[in-house]
Amino acid sequence: FLKVSHFRELIVSSFECPHCGERNNEVQFGGCFGEKHVHYELQVKNAKDMSRQLVKSEWASLRIPEIDFEIPSKSQPGLLTTVEGILARAADGLLELQPVRRIQDPEVAAQIDAFVVKLNGLRDGNTPFTIEMSDPAGNSYIEAIHDYYHPTIDPQLTKFERPRTEIDRQLCGLAIDYNTSTRTAEEEAQVEAGQLDDVMNMVTNCSACGKEGYIKMHACNIPHFQETIIMAFKCDFCGYKSNEIKAGGAIPAKGKRIVLKVEEEDDLKRDLLKGSSAALEIPELELELAPGTLGGFFTSVEGLLEMLKRELGSLPQATFESGDSAGVNEAIEEGGGIKGFIGKIDSLLTGKVPFTVILDDPMNCVYIQNPRDHLPAPENVDPRLEITEYTRTFDQDEELGIHDMHVENYGEHHEEEAADEEKKE
Repeated sequence: FLKVSHFRELIVSSFECPHCGERNNEVQFGGCFGEKHVHYELQVKNAKDMSRQLVKSEWASLRIPEIDFEIPSKSQPGLLTTVEGILARAADGLLELQPVRRIQDPEVAAQIDAFVVKLNGLRDGNTPFTIEMSDPAGNSYIEAIHDYYHPTIDPQLTKFERPRTEIDRQLCGLAIDYNTSTRTAEEEAQVEAGQLDDVMNMVTNCSACGKEGYIKMHACNIPHFQETIIMAFKCDFCGYKSNEIKAGGAIPAKGKRIVLKVEEEDDLKRDLLKGSSAALEIPELELELAPGTLGGFFTSVEGLLEMLKRELGSLPQATFESGDSAGVNEAIEEGGGIKGFIGKIDSLLTGKVPFTVILDDPMNCVYIQNPRDHLPAPENVDPRLEITEYTRTFDQDEELGIHDMHVENYGEHHEEEAADEEKKE
């Protein structure tokens, strides 16, 4: 344990292998997360500033705008070092694979060598530059230096604090409350008594055994999306369970198509919502799911792939791809069939194989999380996420039954139909 002055307790761990020489050190936090998201900006002007103590948590990102250098969040473990140590560690990391890179890609190696020269040029303290460090966990710190003329404030160091956004909470692995509605004191008393007025119960028959049960429905608001209705059913007789998500509110005027390019492991953690009327496509797998397949659900990209694996593995055809029957089919022996398809999904779950997820819903009930949505425009644009709204065709409206809906002068239309029936009689 180590106590950092004007900060908090840290756990510093270090490892060194006596056989191969591998060394590693890491900083962990002995307490809890900070109360708010913190952002530091340090103006490095001389060699004295290079000795400032710096704590960078694994959730923090660090930038040096003058040389367009950035250390992304969660790209390295927590560090307890100095400003000079950050520069030295970055240079060592870039030079680690240079011998191989000079053989395989000399052009890129030359560019990295030139960038390392820039990094090392900052270490002497003669070139002013800026360090910007942002940490949603609130566990990062840059040492302030006070002198005779500034006994309480460091004019070169600025610290900003703000409440965490929902995106910040998700990056830190904290719980997110997707239901933004608030209850009154009377409703809270009903909740404590077990009477949830915001959950509706409806009698329905179990689709597995036919016995009567209750389907529970609850309306909630998803941030940056719309009102949705969550439905869950559990049969007390046979144990059958199901859940589904449907769009709430009025019918949207337009449909929506979302294209996500999954290029990193973090993209697998994005929240994803698919309505029951949405079609799903993964071109790299040559997979297309028609509207209604798998119903509506709210999960992550990784959860979607796991769901596809589970559904495919439960098919009767998957049973015949094992044992003696597997040798009869040449496609199975060559890595095809359902098990071969599941193997392709496993490769996507590693996060190392890029692929594309396409959701298309004429009812506009699809959503894929944009981790930059909390930023001001134009920084909130995600280059891997493409969202397009379109006008539904006549055939789509016909298939959804929109043409048969009467929402204007409904009462008069009903009276006219009743009058026509009386005349026929």
